[in-house]
Order: sequence, then C-alpha cells, then structure tokens
Amino acid sequence: MTKTIKLLTYNVFIRPPGIKNNENDWKDERIECLISDSLSPHINYNKGSKSAQGIPNAVYSVDKTGFPYIPYFSPWKYPVYGKLMEVTGMNKKAKSPPSPSPLKQQNLHNNSSDYQTIEPFKSILGQYDIICLQELFSAFSYRQRRFIENAEKQGFQYYATSPSPPYLRSTFLVDGGLTVISKYPIVASDYFLYEQGVDSDMLSSKGILYTKIKVVPTGSSTDDDNFIHLFTTHMQASYAPKSDGTKTVQASATKDQASNYKNDNIRLIQLNQLREFIFEKTYKDKSKIILAGDLNVNGRVSKDDPKDGESYLQMLELLSNSEQRDLPTGKKIFSIQDLLRDDFNGEHPPTVGDIKFLKEKKQEIPLETVLTNPNDYGCMKRLDYILILNREFETSIDGVDINFKLASPTQNSKQSVVTPVKGSTKVDPFFIQGFPFTQLSDHYGVSTILQINK
Repeated sequence: MTKTIKLLTYNVFIRPPGIKNNENDWKDERIECLISDSLSPHINYNKGSKSAQGIPNAVYSVDKTGFPYIPYFSPWKYPVYGKLMEVTGMNKKAKSPPSPSPLKQQNLHNNSSDYQTIEPFKSILGQYDIICLQELFSAFSYRQRRFIENAEKQGFQYYATSPSPPYLRSTFLVDGGLTVISKYPIVASDYFLYEQGVDSDMLSSKGILYTKIKVVPTGSSTDDDNFIHLFTTHMQASYAPKSDGTKTVQASATKDQASNYKNDNIRLIQLNQLREFIFEKTYKDKSKIILAGDLNVNGRVSKDDPKDGESYLQMLELLSNSEQRDLPTGKKIFSIQDLLRDDFNGEHPPTVGDIKFLKEKKQEIPLETVLTNPNDYGCMKRLDYILILNREFETSIDGVDINFKLASPTQNSKQSVVTPVKGSTKVDPFFIQGFPFTQLSDHYGVSTILQINK
C-alpha cells in the first residue's frame, strides 16, 4: 500500500494583541482566510509561472461574504470583513450579501492575466495533512483556540501546542507560539524550553515542540516504521538596525552580522540544545526524524547569492555533530537532508523579504510591505526549513554509548517506509487578493509530500 502525506511548516505571524510590525497586521482576517471552512477558497494560478527565485505565482481568493459574525465584546474580535451583519440589541440581522465582483489577478512576479481556477478547498490549510505553525500565540487572546477549533472540524483531530510559560518562576511574558495540527494520531508530545533569548525574544518562552505521529494508523504500535518523530521550533531572531522607514530594498542580507552578535550566540546555544533534544527523543528507535520550522538561520550567502551561506553550513554542522560527546574522528550523529535545497538544485529560495522587479522602471521593490518589518523589506532571506535527520548510528545504550553504522558498499540498507517525494518540496507563498494585505503572513510556508510505502 502506498499513500502520501502533505506536510507544511508556516510562520503565520499571529502575535499577541498589540504586537505588530506596522500600523495594522490584520490578525483576525488572516486567521479566517487560513482555516475557516465557510469562505470557499480558490487558488488562481498562472500555469507554469514562477518568479526568478522559483516562487509560484499563485493567488488565493475567498468569499468575503462568508466571514463569521462574532459579537463585538467577544474575546475573539470579529474581522472587519465580517461586518455584513447588523446588530439590533442582542439580535443579529443579516443583510443581503453583495454580488461578488470578478476576480482580478494580483500583480506579483509578472503581469500575466492568464489565470486558471482549480477546485476549491474546504479551507486553505485544509489541503494539508500535518502542519507545523510558528507564531500562533495563545497569550492574551482566543485566536489560537479558535484556530484549533476550526481545524478540528476539517479533520485535524490531533494537536499539540507549546505550554504557557511558568509566570511566577520566570520573566517570560508569552508562550512559545508553536502548534502542530494533524489528521494522523499524535501518540506522544513534549516541549523543551530553550535558553532565554535576547531583545524582544526574551519575553517569549521559545523552545522545541516534539510530536510522535502514527502515519500508519492501522499498523502495529511496536513497528517503528509506522511513526515519525516531528520537531518544530522558532529560534532566536537576529534583528537588523532600525531603518529610516522608507520602502527600499536593503543592500545585503549579511551586513548586520556584527550588530547581532548576542543574538547569533544565543541561536548557537539553541542549536546545540535542539540537537541533544532530538537525539534524546529518537535514539531508542528507528522512526523517521523530521525537523520543520523557522530556524532564523539565513540559508543564502546574501540577498543576491542563493548558494549555501556560512551561517547555514554552521547550522548543519551543529545539528549533525556533537562536541559534548566523545565521537570517533569523522563520525557524526546525524546526516542532514534539506528537502527544499535539494529540490532547488542546491539553492535557497527566499521565505522572507521577497522582491518584485518592475520592468518598466528597471527597479527592484519589496513584494510585501503591509505585514513585513521595514527592516526586512527586500532582504531575500531563507529562514524556514523542512529537514530530514538520518541517524548515522545503529544503536545507543542509554543515549551515551553509540554504535556507529559500518560503511560497507555491499550492505543492503532497508528502504525507508516514510520517504520524501523528490521534487515535491516547494515554497508556498500564500498570496491572497481582495484585502489590504497581499499575503497571509510575512513569511512564506514550506511544504513537502511524504510517501508511505506500506
């Protein structure tokens, strides 16, 4: 039996109330667009059209007349586009919705109007099977709860979230903002709290959310092949110096390294903590290990060079090796497979701060300026990842003594039950039309298809 599972990681940029990059970040409207099952979403795409960086030129549209009505004094503030209902006393009276206007192609990476509409989804996120979300905070609002309730209606019967911080025993103000929703059973979960961050990150109890998911629900619970270990995280960010507020493309993605020395050091500590937590959770079995999230490590050399950057290579080394263990020379705990990089011929497409080229003016401009921090306009950074961590050891006794695999060209390795489909990993930009914002987060998502050969 062969089946496929669609996995997405997405920093949705739903921060606690009052925390935003610009004047308005439209939190409620964006959540409804993502997970509501009453908006009849469609995707309009220019067949075969992609940006120079390989980003699909595909735009979602939704029926805004389907936005729910929620009372003004509800902790969940109703979206602006839900104001099709008039309130009289305690009763609500529906007005007749206006006739939908023809959809107009949103000007993104080209000026083509040759768009086609494919079959609608129940919701935009409903087309996936397992989703790792970052920046979906539970602190001081009901947004995360409402998101999960809507997801449950669409088959995401299982979820895990980062816990509330220990308010009386720490200086954290908000949770870690991590959520995993799944259509497959989550049989175990855990959370590891990172070393406290710096700058604004010090207020969030950032960490690693672990879930063990049974991807062959009818399979034996003693067969490792029926499970995956899924880790999601949102690591310490590096913050660029304040800009002058003008919407111009920044010259380089590497200029701010010196000013982010503390941030980078914290992230290195977190990478070591991440590797050890992954090892601790996975050394006892042979289930597939997947790391998906916003690692805040730029994969690119610079804005203009999509090849492997120094920070990226350092990240791979830290995730695969361990100075804390007395390993034989040349031996590593894990080998890392970067699915997006592999499917983009060794290059890193941007997931934050994309640009658009104006042919008539021969000028590059930021593609998104409503949600994105002005410091990141046009930065062209790749921060979001789906990584496969392959064990380079056979067994480990109590997680201390490691027996490494023997390199033998004649050894026939067993084919993995869970394998990524080659060529399926892509950037999901979640462009949308008909709103003041043109995409559903300041980040792009990254998705892949896993094939279950059983």
